[in-house]
Amino acid sequence: MIDRPAVHDETSDGELVTAFQGGDEQAFVVIVNRYKHRLTRLALAVVHNEEDALDIVQDAFIKVYHGLPQFRQTSALYTWLYRVVMNRAIDVVRHKQRTLMEPVDEPPAELPDPSDANRPDREALRVELRTHIFAAVDKLPRKHREVVLLREVEGLSYKEIADSLGCSEGTVMSRLFYARERLRQELEPYLKGAT
Repeated sequence: MIDRPAVHDETSDGELVTAFQGGDEQAFVVIVNRYKHRLTRLALAVVHNEEDALDIVQDAFIKVYHGLPQFRQTSALYTWLYRVVMNRAIDVVRHKQRTLMEPVDEPPAELPDPSDANRPDREALRVELRTHIFAAVDKLPRKHREVVLLREVEGLSYKEIADSLGCSEGTVMSRLFYARERLRQELEPYLKGAT
């Protein structure tokens, strides 16, 4: 029996991939625990439905599990995970749009802020604004929507976004500027009316 170093939460992604490729199943468990919440937020930002987002992430991890033995680590693990989840989420949105089973612009449900418990008007405005924001993001072209989600939802740096999308940091900045400008224009009438 080969003596392998133990994997744990602090083990780097590269070491986890190598450990998994060497037969250590626990390495995959660490990868899942490290990225499941982040990837679920990403999927939720695209599909706006928690159940669909969880299904997408589960499907993505199944695909990753089967593909990980061949993963060459020429890009970051999260870059690959992001692409798998984003592609699957877009497929789900397209399928729902084609079948018209349910609206795709429904914002995710959130618990109301306890401080606003006696202020249903504020909560209604907050829900309405969230709906407008999701609708505005959905109207963006895919390449612009991706940079907004990666920057604003995921909190990635320009370099991390560039690596994830396979483009330069300058392209990321340009797309983000364009996306933010489009969102500002789209939301400006609502924001003026709400104040």
